[in-house]
Amino acid sequence: MARYEINYLDGNTDQVEAEGVEFDIDARDYTFYADKQAVALAPAANVRSIIKRDEAATD
Repeated sequence: MARYEINYLDGNTDQVEAEGVEFDIDARDYTFYADKQAVALAPAANVRSIIKRDEAATD
């Protein structure tokens, strides 16, 4: 599972552990998934960047 760092336009950051992320064009948000279920949402209008930190690569 990877760790995603979400950087927002207002300077705040969040970290989410998920297997993947998809952009939902209808909802206009990023949906993070783990075990085929949504674990977090990030509204696209407020996201500056999303950085994937692969846990396996940092061991």
